[in-house]
Amino acid sequence: QLNPQHTIPVLDDEGTIITESHAIMIYLVTKYGKNDSLYPKDPVKQARVNAALHFESGVIFARMRFIFERILFFGQNDIPEDRAEYVRKAYQLLEDTLIDDYVAGSQLTIADFSCISSTASIMGVVPLDAATFPKIHAWINRLKQLPYYEEANGGGAAELGKIVMSKVTA
Repeated sequence: QLNPQHTIPVLDDEGTIITESHAIMIYLVTKYGKNDSLYPKDPVKQARVNAALHFESGVIFARMRFIFERILFFGQNDIPEDRAEYVRKAYQLLEDTLIDDYVAGSQLTIADFSCISSTASIMGVVPLDAATFPKIHAWINRLKQLPYYEEANGGGAAELGKIVMSKVTA
């Protein structure tokens, strides 16, 4: 009822309906943020955050969905190698993107929240090798140090990977 696109998430903020995870994050930090650190007002920094958000939805999430839909919605029980390789290519792109401590620069932003959500979910299905992707592993470890990481992302991402893998046969 709240979202004519029939997708989640949906936010109802006192009657203001916002759909799509990136739009929701931008709305929340713009309306309620104590400062602009998570979504900078500076146009260059904001452009980097926006680029990383689009990278997450257009590359990481899209490639995760390419596997998850097949198994969770279409009843398939395997992960074709070409699809796993497609995810590994996304890992390489993320590795190449991480020139600073965070995906959009030297400060934590909403782009990190978005990218870690999809990355942590798919890495339980297509393993993320620490030797091949050291920058991603260091970034993940930085995010895991956040006091809210496990509650906000860690447990759910791991559980989703387990659900998918429980439906895959060797």
